[in-house]
Amino acid sequence: HNDLGSCVMYYNGKPCLVDIGRETYTAKTFSSKRYEIWTMQSQYHNLPKINGVDQKEGRNFVAAHSTFSADAQKAVFSTDIAKAYPETAGVAKWLRYYTLERGKKFVIGDTYQLTTTGTEPTTINFVTSCKVTEGAPGKLILEGEGFNLEMRYNPRSVTPKIEYNEITDGGLKRYWKSITRIVFTVNHPKKKGKNEIVVVPVQ
Repeated sequence: HNDLGSCVMYYNGKPCLVDIGRETYTAKTFSSKRYEIWTMQSQYHNLPKINGVDQKEGRNFVAAHSTFSADAQKAVFSTDIAKAYPETAGVAKWLRYYTLERGKKFVIGDTYQLTTTGTEPTTINFVTSCKVTEGAPGKLILEGEGFNLEMRYNPRSVTPKIEYNEITDGGLKRYWKSITRIVFTVNHPKKKGKNEIVVVPVQ
């Protein structure tokens, strides 16, 4: 799978931001068309699509400068995923970072430098097993198994779109009844910027 820098997030042991997994193996899975399968693509992970370009497969496409630290209050991970994308993405640096403040919030952030803004949009994508509805401006509600979370974003920076995906593959149906993809399109793209999405419990 093309998923460098992606994450999963569970709340009290229940899934929220997920990795879909793989569909049932077919001949296509082992062919040159492997990455035409949607579950293999980075845009169906919790990752950006930069200037309309997904991550690329192969040993030359890597993440770099990864760091991790954790204590009783907080866990922080960061990695530069720029080199996971081909040159056509026009990305010089894309630092993806995660900050978990235990029991309080989960921050998904991006600090980036592009060589071009291109003609295709840059999107920040999330995949969830939760039911997703729009709340007040700057808030999405994620309804899971016995919990509700808010996904907070800056509406001046990004615009969300909610895509419902019915699961038809027998192998995936064992895990997910349906999957929702949240696509945040970056507004007014610039060559240098920062975005944060914050997930908090609804009390």
